[in-house]
Amino acid sequence: MLGLPWRMPRSRSLLLIAAVLTVAAGLVPAASTSAAPLPAAVPALVSPAALSPIAKLRLTAVRVTSGLVSPVLVRSANDGTSRLFVVEQAGRVRTVLGSTVTGTYLDLRSIVTSGGERGLLGLAFPKDFAKSRLLWVSYTRSDGALVIARFQARSATSSSVALSTRRTVMVIPHPVNANHNGGNIDFGADGYLYIGTGDGGSAGDPPNNAQSLRSLLGKMLRVNVRCAAGPTYCVPPTNPYARSTTARHEIWMYGLRNPWRWSFDTNGAQWIGDVGQDRYEEIDAISAASAKRRNLGWSCREGKHVYNAGRCRSTATYTGPVMELCHPSISGCAASRAGEAIIGGYVYRGATYPSALGTYVFGDYVTGKIWPYRSGLLGTPTALAGVSGFGIQDNREIYAVTLDGGLYRIGFRVV
Repeated sequence: MLGLPWRMPRSRSLLLIAAVLTVAAGLVPAASTSAAPLPAAVPALVSPAALSPIAKLRLTAVRVTSGLVSPVLVRSANDGTSRLFVVEQAGRVRTVLGSTVTGTYLDLRSIVTSGGERGLLGLAFPKDFAKSRLLWVSYTRSDGALVIARFQARSATSSSVALSTRRTVMVIPHPVNANHNGGNIDFGADGYLYIGTGDGGSAGDPPNNAQSLRSLLGKMLRVNVRCAAGPTYCVPPTNPYARSTTARHEIWMYGLRNPWRWSFDTNGAQWIGDVGQDRYEEIDAISAASAKRRNLGWSCREGKHVYNAGRCRSTATYTGPVMELCHPSISGCAASRAGEAIIGGYVYRGATYPSALGTYVFGDYVTGKIWPYRSGLLGTPTALAGVSGFGIQDNREIYAVTLDGGLYRIGFRVV
């Protein structure tokens, strides 16, 4: 039976609790950190006058189908079939057409270790999938490592992909703890594969992996998996540490705790839902032009607040989130802004709801809510219990999955 996903153990040492309470009480100054300017506003690609005010916008969730087993992600291959590919945590990728689960596209249960926060965690199709027939997945194996592997379908419209086509591309060690794996992967507009990794687990990132440039954990990685020379992957020469002698060359951004779900907007901006510790959840929105070398703050910061002042450096520039949720346990935390395990989503760019264009949709697993967000304003939440992941169809309409096996089409209404 799967455990509660994406949350750290509640156990703490008395020393750590005392440190956190001291910072929270304001007894440790935050002067050692300097906030970077937030990225430029993401254009809505539509006249603001044509948009419904976020205060009047509500999300709707219509169940499309059920019968899936612990789904955590939805993907589209842009292969002309209108199929949705739903990732199940135990190791299967299922196909859905209309309201019908049409079959199992890929079955990795024999090689995937799942349970708690482990399992089949990511799936990515390149833009040329219809021609190349290539796809990539990320999953945890028996030693806890996060594996990136490539597969190839017989044709773009094949109903299944053979396990025998697997080729291991990258192995990211994840020793000691089973949680905070991250695992989401996707291709950017530049054609490179981006890989979000968690900090390695436990509470407070004990090894300081997220801030260490020698570790691949707690990072957004960027690699070229289509190298002409034929290796498993290459480091793009434009990566910020591509020629470093002290930092891992694959690092694109760092300072992440557990970027369970994130996405790219059509303008290249990356929206990251980073699961928090005990007090705050955050959404980071980073424009493509400013992403390189960004430090998103963990574990100096949790959301917009200092978490561990001892990890903060006066010489560092930290990029703060565009939005945060508070945990219900925080005094004064309104229920409409409460969350404990944020599930990053997508910016709406579909054609069905033109007055909602540019609205970011995301959720929270623990509180079972989904929200609209736009231009710094958080809308009223809608209930969707157990939301575990989002995705988009070829036409940019948004879908969501819940851990109890449901697939939902997300829409908007004006009140």
